[in-house]
Amino acid sequence: MKIELLPHETLCIEHEKYTAWPNFKAIGVEQVNGISQTRFVKDALSADDLACAAWRAAIPIEILKTLLSFPECHCELIAMAQAVPEIFIQLATQNPALAMMAATYWLYRPSAIIPEIKDRLIVWENLDPRELLHYTRCEPSRSFLRTLGKIPAGDCRAHVISELRALWRIPRMRRLLRHLRTIRNETVWLLGGHPPILDPGIHRLAANEPYFDEFHIGHIIADLSARRELKGWDHWPYRNQIHTWEQLLNAYDRFFRKTNHIVERFGEPPLAEIESEGLRIEALKSRTALEIEGRQMRNCIADYAYRICKGRYYAYRLLRPERATVLLQMRNRHWSVAEAMTEDNAGEVQPETFGLLHRWTRQANN
Repeated sequence: MKIELLPHETLCIEHEKYTAWPNFKAIGVEQVNGISQTRFVKDALSADDLACAAWRAAIPIEILKTLLSFPECHCELIAMAQAVPEIFIQLATQNPALAMMAATYWLYRPSAIIPEIKDRLIVWENLDPRELLHYTRCEPSRSFLRTLGKIPAGDCRAHVISELRALWRIPRMRRLLRHLRTIRNETVWLLGGHPPILDPGIHRLAANEPYFDEFHIGHIIADLSARRELKGWDHWPYRNQIHTWEQLLNAYDRFFRKTNHIVERFGEPPLAEIESEGLRIEALKSRTALEIEGRQMRNCIADYAYRICKGRYYAYRLLRPERATVLLQMRNRHWSVAEAMTEDNAGEVQPETFGLLHRWTRQANN
């Protein structure tokens, strides 16, 4: 990525140029519906680069931290922060989603008119939350305003706010949304499915812990509910039964056992993981972990899922002293290295690395 600080404190990253605070403007950037389609402005705000650091030095630190907490629409948020800094900080602190809507209010109402900065300034200086909700075709109620306030800044995306607006019009969705403490991207995804997931326990888990190890809650629930539907079963019979990741993964594995499929988790690895100065190796304990490793290393390790499940093989991710996928095989009641291949199956690891792996298996077998 080519970064250069031009005269007049204009920052150039690749083909995009950004003038400095407090006169920020994105130059050479395409706009869609009045939203700048920048690729590098977040890099300008956060990159560990001297040119970027010099360019953003004029931005007040509180405003900079607040801008970085949002995942998108940074140009529009910067424009608002420049024009009405105190209003921006107050709004972004109290209700980040409302701040996002204020900075991009024209997105939520079909119109061919994209407001100029002077027109936006009038809106921002006279900002009334309920009037903003009314303009953006949301229900102008305290209840909806409180619900918007449940979206963390990191999940404040235009599509999340738009989906929430649509879901709020459905009584059963509205009842659930009122009782949730946090609303994330996963929340609107679960509610927007066909059929939707209306389980409060799952929504609380999705809000508090959307990721666990290599798993994402959306992937697990989508796969489990779809497989149940294909069987002609109730797509989600677990209402208020699942509150932890362990319970969710247990339900996932029970389904696979009931339908004679390979389970998701393989159980404890036969050899302990290692992290030392010379060797770092991690076990691939699930089908999902195998698939991720296969994509990263561009190999066929995922094809071993059945044989791993049967206890004949086990796979590991080698991270030090070099990157490779290690496959162990049970031979004569002992585990040994069947192969240790580098990316794209380009070849075996170095002889020195093979020696470390053999010592690891020998010590574990003893």
